[in-house]
Amino acid sequence: MKKIGIFALIMCTSPVFAQTSENEIIEVDKKRELASYEVIVFPNPSTDNVFINAPEGSVCKVVSASGIYVGTWEVRERGIDLQDLGLGSYIALISLNGQTIHRRFVII
Repeated sequence: MKKIGIFALIMCTSPVFAQTSENEIIEVDKKRELASYEVIVFPNPSTDNVFINAPEGSVCKVVSASGIYVGTWEVRERGIDLQDLGLGSYIALISLNGQTIHRRFVII
């Protein structure tokens, strides 16, 4: 059992490699910009408007917890102000440069 855990740890911490068109293997050092940015949904839970602070230029798609599409917004300099959402649980899918993270929030 311990050997499997150690193997999983080694796999998670090992570098990422890619193959070039010349068939050589190189180490990929790509910064995960979106994951390093602190994306905040506040207030959470909310009784009215919800604000999302995310990197400018990212796209935010909101769906309800039951999977119903609510809308898509582009993040501007001051984030997103989500108004007029009904009561319930939602998921914000924030995407930037091919990377996506999600944040859950509740309106009560």
